[in-house]
Amino acid sequence: MERQFNGKWPLPGHPGHRSSGQPIFFAKTVNDMSSGRLEIKSFPAGKLIGALEVFDAVKMGTIDVGHSSPSYHIGKIPAGALFGYIPFGMEAIPYLIWMYDGEGLTLYNEMYAKYGFGFAAPCGILPAKDLAWSNKPIKSMEDFKGLKFRTSGYWGEILTEAGASVMMLPAGEIYEALQRNVLDAAEFSIPSMDKTLSFHEATKYLLVPGIHQPSTTLDCIINKKSWDKLPDDLKNIVKNAAEVTTMRMLTNSINKDISAIEFFKEKGINVIYLEPGIQKALHAKSVALMGKKAAADPFFAKVWKSQLNFRKGYNSYKKMMTPQYE
Repeated sequence: MERQFNGKWPLPGHPGHRSSGQPIFFAKTVNDMSSGRLEIKSFPAGKLIGALEVFDAVKMGTIDVGHSSPSYHIGKIPAGALFGYIPFGMEAIPYLIWMYDGEGLTLYNEMYAKYGFGFAAPCGILPAKDLAWSNKPIKSMEDFKGLKFRTSGYWGEILTEAGASVMMLPAGEIYEALQRNVLDAAEFSIPSMDKTLSFHEATKYLLVPGIHQPSTTLDCIINKKSWDKLPDDLKNIVKNAAEVTTMRMLTNSINKDISAIEFFKEKGINVIYLEPGIQKALHAKSVALMGKKAAADPFFAKVWKSQLNFRKGYNSYKKMMTPQYE
């Protein structure tokens, strides 16, 4: 006789961001695949709890399930950044290969093991972000000096070292700050999301590629008691729904980003590809920063080494298998 489980789980997500579509898609997929036996309802961050409160709320059982990013937990887990996003990290496809078929998922589970979640898995990934919306061209490392730049995290540390004046502003304040020259430049999200915020109306230049965030991984975490109540078939549905969400939201985002880039060009935005020499100089600063983080945390060092080893093999493979005819 089939074991029945009927439950409703709130799923806090992210407000005003493309990633908010990922928990909605995940919830619908679980609901559809389970024929309503497990109903998950998605709420934007702030409705139930704040975006940065998801980790503790799931752990304590305040909510059953949450959608977040490992990078949001670096105060508790420094290595979380390596599973979420870092400057000059892996693009989405090699990251997913490392995660699902390399050492990634094993290390990911090791990272979360001591926190007692019932389930944790990638549940959405975004392609590269726009590097910057700017009213000043950036043609050399000297151009970063004194540049009022909206960003945060490890990238903020790197740009500060490069001489930029880094500040953090909420998404809703970026447009006006660019328009009033409170900011010279800002980064926020992927092209299609930035389009909805109309940054192209307040700036002259769009800088690419998104070296500061080549991909962004989101994840789903579930309280242990809540997870243990599920029968095996519903557990498998949740696992499969997380993987489906990850791949479908990636393809959806890239497709929308292609159109967004063309839209920006049509609007007269000067799209600038950052000089390779500048990228190399910033990459050197990123490598040094990652080295410092690894020296301070053994698990960070373990994950970082795994990623570097994988990237070496992947880059060799990609070089051999990528046609050069354009």
